[in-house]
Amino acid sequence: MGTKVAIIGGGAAAAFVITELLEHGVGMPAELHWYSGRRGGSRGVAYATPVDEHLLNVRATAMGVNSPEPTEFLDFARQHLPNARGADFLPRRLYGDYLEARVSRAFEGASFRGIRASRLRTEIESVAPSPDGGYVLTDTSGFPNHADIVVVATGALPSRALPNVSEALIAAGRYVLDPWQWLSANTLPFEKLRKVLIVGCGLTAVDLALSVTERWPQLHVTMLSRRGRLPAAHSRDAQLPADGLAELVDDLRERPDLRRWTRLVRACCDEADDWRSVIDSLRHATPQLWRALPDDDRRRFLRHLRGIWEIGRHRMPPQIARRVLELQADRRLETRAGRVQSFRAGRQNRPVVTWTQGPQHEVAQVASYDLVLQAVGMDTDARATPHALVRSLLRAGLARADTQGLGLQVDDTGRLDAGQRIWTLGALCRGRDWESTAIPEIRQQARRIAVQLFRELASDAARERVSERRGAAVAEIHG
Repeated sequence: MGTKVAIIGGGAAAAFVITELLEHGVGMPAELHWYSGRRGGSRGVAYATPVDEHLLNVRATAMGVNSPEPTEFLDFARQHLPNARGADFLPRRLYGDYLEARVSRAFEGASFRGIRASRLRTEIESVAPSPDGGYVLTDTSGFPNHADIVVVATGALPSRALPNVSEALIAAGRYVLDPWQWLSANTLPFEKLRKVLIVGCGLTAVDLALSVTERWPQLHVTMLSRRGRLPAAHSRDAQLPADGLAELVDDLRERPDLRRWTRLVRACCDEADDWRSVIDSLRHATPQLWRALPDDDRRRFLRHLRGIWEIGRHRMPPQIARRVLELQADRRLETRAGRVQSFRAGRQNRPVVTWTQGPQHEVAQVASYDLVLQAVGMDTDARATPHALVRSLLRAGLARADTQGLGLQVDDTGRLDAGQRIWTLGALCRGRDWESTAIPEIRQQARRIAVQLFRELASDAARERVSERRGAAVAEIHG
């Protein structure tokens, strides 16, 4: 019957692995089963938004599924937006359409390439070793499925409420953990909203602010984070690599030391015509630099510099930045710096939020809101996640959590453990690469996994042929 390969996940990471295997696995001696989840699509959360104002934060030319065809997404987009340019930041919804079209095309061509492939709209809750080898995959109904090779492509882990959130607020629907699901509901529980707090100031928080101010024209939004700083904006035109980049990367690699690195990068940004060109040019070297950094320095980075890096690295498209400035000028949007101390239910279960400000957090602020939306960034901490599948992998000893709370421990190819045939990619590989959530990085990871799987499948086929020959020889001797 051939080796059974299971791809688990319904987002872009799964789509990349699927297309790599189906488009390049001619005559692949395997059965490919894609467990795409209840939603059944390849959009995931990131590209499921129906709002055209929610834009990609990577230019169109960098978003093709197959890097040898970098304009493929742009060509697709021009069927709907004829004037789209390669340097444009296009709607995320359109990229979701593109992913679904690519995956559908790959499945349609699978039979012509001699590949047996199926798509199962079911949610896998656990993976455990099988007594006869391979793995048992159990879905939400308790039905067991068998696989010899597993690729976990589930994306980021479910959001968890901040530690000091009252359960009463969540139960009353006044504290929202999953704002995208909340916004996509056909009917919202609150017809009138005047004051909303968004916890976080990153790209997700910005998109939420645009969405809720559009839906409720009289709404005032406060965005609260430790630094109170919004993401930087992309330049209108694509940046060329900064001069002296090769020397900078060589200097960083020469002695991995966070303080030294900070001085070098700051100096290079000060000397460049546009600091963004320096940050963008470091992108290809970031995983290797992160791996070289000692654990103590990684902890210092996460504690002190993570927010600053993300402000400069994950930037707003120019048109989004302009819209944010308009909202601020109209006094419908403000940002505050502070550290949350508590959320409690006040009158009519409205959230009452206490946070502190100042260098020593000596100034306390208290305010009441109609609603709180949590947008503190993706959760990749596998050590305390409610995600059933990841918990099952840890419980069965098939995976180990990253010690910094950045996903799972993986090798260079994304394999979870040297003795197992389970791989992952994307957000759960942040501990290895740090930068592991954008399309260009995920695309490269999917290609590396596909290469490894082709090797595994070739090895399985060779062993099966040897076994068949031995069986035939034994039968001949005893015949």
